[in-house]
Amino acid sequence: MPHFIDRAKPGVIAVTTSGKRFTNEGNSYHDFVQAMVAACAGKDEVAAYLICDHETLRKYGLGAVAPFPLPLGHHLRTGYLLKGGTLRELADKAGINPAALEETVKDVNVHAREGKDPAFGKGSKAYNRYQGDALHAPNPCVKPLENGPFYAIKVVVGDLGTYAGLTTDEHSRVLGGDRQPIAGLYAVGNDIASIMGGNYPGAGITLGPALTFGHIAGCHLADVPTGLSADDSTDPETRGAADLRSRTTAPWSWAKWRRRPAWLKI
Repeated sequence: MPHFIDRAKPGVIAVTTSGKRFTNEGNSYHDFVQAMVAACAGKDEVAAYLICDHETLRKYGLGAVAPFPLPLGHHLRTGYLLKGGTLRELADKAGINPAALEETVKDVNVHAREGKDPAFGKGSKAYNRYQGDALHAPNPCVKPLENGPFYAIKVVVGDLGTYAGLTTDEHSRVLGGDRQPIAGLYAVGNDIASIMGGNYPGAGITLGPALTFGHIAGCHLADVPTGLSADDSTDPETRGAADLRSRTTAPWSWAKWRRRPAWLKI
């Protein structure tokens, strides 16, 4: 179960088996996993645990565990969701350093009561707050973990996509081994190497480049300047093609749909 949104909710923290937090839990999954990998350097496994109290779990859910009133017994029986009456009991079940976890939660709670997270700044970014709870004040991403029982879900690294891909030039033509364009071969979107160089500045980061380079590739194929629509062209053949396209692709109105041929009225 991907943890895209639950990490940002108030009352949820992430720790490694050391019992210590390692990042702003509300950051993007890309940044979260990078921080998790760094925090687990030298360990046998790259993993973390999302920790919350009963109130938070039943209000927001966590991972595959749905909020109240849906039951959570199945997840407890399978071991997907771990439960402890105290933080120490929970830590023992998860293999987390119990003393460190207690100290971590104690430190979080001191500042969380004022809606603050001086350690990692959870809730300080628009991205964090969008994924949090807008009705929770003063910080939509921060709340103390105070009343047991407490819960934990293990988080490991998974593949969602790749920033690797075909190498292209400024016209979105695929380059061969000699770094020269392959005639007639274009690529865009997730098929090409990411222009972000492996970074994740925000949601939809593959969509914008796909649209942009799709436009660039189309313009190069049509031999028209980038950003210039066929309607703006002074070339008669280009304008003729644009006129035909506008006649054949114009959206139907409801009135036209009602006047459709009888054989379409099924």
